[in-house]
Amino acid sequence: MTYIDFHTHRVPSASDVVAVVDGRETWGIHPWRADEAFVSPDLADRIAIGECGLDGLRGPSMVVQEKVFLEQIVLSEQHEKPLVIHCVKAIDRLLQLRREQHPAMPWMFHGFRGKPQQLHSLLDAGFFVSFGFRFNEESLRLCPLERLMLETDEGERPIAELYNNVAEVRGIDVSSLCIAMAENYLAFFRKEPLQG
Repeated sequence: MTYIDFHTHRVPSASDVVAVVDGRETWGIHPWRADEAFVSPDLADRIAIGECGLDGLRGPSMVVQEKVFLEQIVLSEQHEKPLVIHCVKAIDRLLQLRREQHPAMPWMFHGFRGKPQQLHSLLDAGFFVSFGFRFNEESLRLCPLERLMLETDEGERPIAELYNNVAEVRGIDVSSLCIAMAENYLAFFRKEPLQG
């Protein structure tokens, strides 16, 4: 089986893990650093833009964060790269921006811990939703498998442990979950089929 970690800050040591490592496979300006000067790198070898987004609890003003986020939405569209989004206490504004921008590229809400009402708002807007170890069980059960992603983010627990937890909550076997996550990887990142 292959375990896909859709968003992590660590390079995995396990050979059965495909990891999307922030800053290596992706590039973006985190909202906490939205007031820092930056130059976008050559994005040809990156599979996504992000993590980027909005944070109502930390970082520079929302005006600054939104300006930088909008610039990254433009990069996402220009380079045909999906968007990995960090969003804290700003989901209504995020949804409004998505409606206003009409993106062609898919967006992933990373580290989702919210309740079903928030989940439905994201799903209705077309988001993929990524869950880590801290999740709302009802939201996890309700998320359609074809929009679900799994991640370790900055944690140190192995992604296989999260797959076991999620499979148990959803009442499916881990191998079926791995197959679904591989399909979502291909759909979101628009990649060739995974090897192995």
